[in-house]
Amino acid sequence: MSAFLNGWAGLIYRRAGLVFLAGLIIWILSLFALRSLTLSTDINALMPEGAQSVQTLENAEAIIGDFSPIRVVVEAESRDKVIESFKTLSAEFGQKPWVDDTRYFEDVEVLIRHELLYLAEEELVDLEQEAYRSLSIFFAKEMASAFQTDVTFTLNGVNGSSYEELDPELVEEFEKTFSAPPADRRYFVVDEPENGLYAGVMIVAPKPGNSALAKAKIMVQDSLQITDDYRIGNPDIFVGVTGRITSQVGQFDAVTRDLMIGLGSAFALISLILLFSYRSFMAIPLIVFPLIVSLIATLAVTALTIGGLNLITAFLTLILFGLGIDFGVHNFSRYTEERRAGTDLPTTIQTIVNRTGRASFMAAITTGGSFFALMMTQFRAFSEFGFIAGVGMLLAFFSMYTLMPATLVLVERLGWTPKKKTREPKSRNRGRSLFALRHPYLVITAVIALMSISVYYAPKIQFETNTRNLEATMPDNYVKAKAIGNKVLGQSNSAVLVADSYDELIDIDAHFQDKQKTDTASPTIKQVRSLLSFVPPPDVQQRRLDVIRRLKEQADRLSGLDPEKYEASREYLDIETLSVKALPPLIRQTYMGQEDRPGYLYYITPDVVMADSTEAGKFYADAARVSIDGKEFFSASESFVLVEMLGLMQSDALYAVLLVTLTTIFVVWLFFRNVVASLVVLVPPLCGVVLTLGVMGAFGPALSIMNMVILPSLVGISVDNGIHIVHRYLGHSPRPDLGYIMRTTGRASLLTTVTTLVGFGGMITASMGGLRSLAHLAIIGFTLCLIMTWFLLPAILTILGKAQPNMPEPITVEA
Repeated sequence: MSAFLNGWAGLIYRRAGLVFLAGLIIWILSLFALRSLTLSTDINALMPEGAQSVQTLENAEAIIGDFSPIRVVVEAESRDKVIESFKTLSAEFGQKPWVDDTRYFEDVEVLIRHELLYLAEEELVDLEQEAYRSLSIFFAKEMASAFQTDVTFTLNGVNGSSYEELDPELVEEFEKTFSAPPADRRYFVVDEPENGLYAGVMIVAPKPGNSALAKAKIMVQDSLQITDDYRIGNPDIFVGVTGRITSQVGQFDAVTRDLMIGLGSAFALISLILLFSYRSFMAIPLIVFPLIVSLIATLAVTALTIGGLNLITAFLTLILFGLGIDFGVHNFSRYTEERRAGTDLPTTIQTIVNRTGRASFMAAITTGGSFFALMMTQFRAFSEFGFIAGVGMLLAFFSMYTLMPATLVLVERLGWTPKKKTREPKSRNRGRSLFALRHPYLVITAVIALMSISVYYAPKIQFETNTRNLEATMPDNYVKAKAIGNKVLGQSNSAVLVADSYDELIDIDAHFQDKQKTDTASPTIKQVRSLLSFVPPPDVQQRRLDVIRRLKEQADRLSGLDPEKYEASREYLDIETLSVKALPPLIRQTYMGQEDRPGYLYYITPDVVMADSTEAGKFYADAARVSIDGKEFFSASESFVLVEMLGLMQSDALYAVLLVTLTTIFVVWLFFRNVVASLVVLVPPLCGVVLTLGVMGAFGPALSIMNMVILPSLVGISVDNGIHIVHRYLGHSPRPDLGYIMRTTGRASLLTTVTTLVGFGGMITASMGGLRSLAHLAIIGFTLCLIMTWFLLPAILTILGKAQPNMPEPITVEA
């Protein structure tokens, strides 16, 4: 192996220019491949391929069609102002090429004329009896007034007495409903003001084919421009834009903004750290340039294999920037150490490749292997993260041990060399400066105590159940518009079930109607709506029409009492069977889908807060899956996807941690072929993980679908420091100076952990709550693992060096 590595180092030294040119070519080709890379903020992209909830949702969306409208919200001091605003805004939107239609009212004449048809048969019979009773009381009072005595009048077997009083609320309701012809329009405006303001919603429906993100961004930008211009000219009127498309574009913009800010701040901070650590501006490009080449190549591989990034893997460039730079830090530290010691350049390159490279190779394989192990999980947030991170680690290693040494050779040929130290190096025998070397047993005792406390608190870890805490913070205008839109039209968080036939729709409706009546212990269903809500089955219509016709016959006989009211009410009573074709187009599309993709859509509205995954889980149990006559039906809802995702995450989390840990143990043992040395490397990061779980249980953060990926990553990443230190320790046999190793290799390990923290820390200011929690957990975990490396690892080496014959005994200095 040494001969091969020395030969590789010699080849890089002799052909440094060609190696550098090859790196540039790879960079350019990777940039071309990046053009096909996509970024998805769709939460469904985190679920496994073929997940039932995702398939059901996609099927329902295909039937409904490309119908994700933009909602324009208006709030003004009068109802007329709201409607006038919609008229003006509708004309403005109508000029945009992507707009198919704008709707701020619906044609409801046919629905209002058939209002009696929507009453249950029992309610109609009660209405009929109440009508007979009221008429009996009316005639009894008229006769009593004429004959000056109490009278009891019987109409169709229903008695009414002159001393009885008519129900004033019932009379008022009848007057209000049947004294005027049916309205032909119903505006999407509230009937009563709130805080003196009326609110309304206008639906802007895009033309088919505008669901792609690039086109959606244009639609949202146009909508915001129109509403902003209108608000400037009408400062007393609030106008806002909301809807699913607006939310998706807002989330995408938040992710890309967070990514750019994170990368910029991470690059700036890491550059300052490198400058402060090495006192050399050249350290920045020498370390960062090979890393950038590897990052671009990683994204190119992602574009060619997976095709795109999801909500979590989008920030892997930021994370890999902090992780991949570790190799460069170790290389540059060893480079400056050797060159300042007077070692010639060819030998220095050999030392970097053959010695530092061996430890880095172990670290790359260990970390990369632990990432690749995540591919065996079902949760795509884990599996895709594992693939991209694993590829990124291997490409970073390859770049750092080909392109970086070649770059070092080229810059020296151009005349640059690392500066000599201005101060004399401290004595190598400064081991007493490390507390862990002077008090190893005290350190181990303290760690055992902390581990005991952590084991107590770890089971108390909370899961983030409110998905809103994971989303990006949206502008105040959007938040207000969304609240108004939900108030006017109701929250659009219903689950959708698709029936293939009308008969299936009837069976499904019967199932849920019965469930609503019988589930009184823990009801989760508020209401159900389908085509049957507007067009009852023919037999049901016929039974109801029989009662309505009896009411009409009675009204006909009494028409002479008040001809004007009779004419107004006759339109509500003189009705026939209602057909689907008579319904407004919007209702037909909502409940029957597209004409070329027919289906019957059944909407189930929850009576719980769907943002709370615990409550959503109860609704999921009641509505997600239904079996009727041996056939299973599945409901579609983004909330159901989240419920299944949380369950999958919880089942995969422990599996992922165990998988990564076992992979790491195997790889470390494979390289050291020494059980004791392997344990020395593994114990500190494993203790760090346990401490992290304890902190989470005691103080937080809560575990979520966003930060869960950190836990299995901790072991694979944090083990790198131990590998470098133990490898250097074993290489200094027979009597290694552990204090000197900790001040050199340990210092480089400290620096690499800091850069890793900076990489994750770039998300600490993210607008998405889920990414902030990921950054918090990463900072806590890697910091604790670093502390274990700096205290527990040297303490173990100190004790084992004296007690184990197969471990070299370190140099000790009397205090």
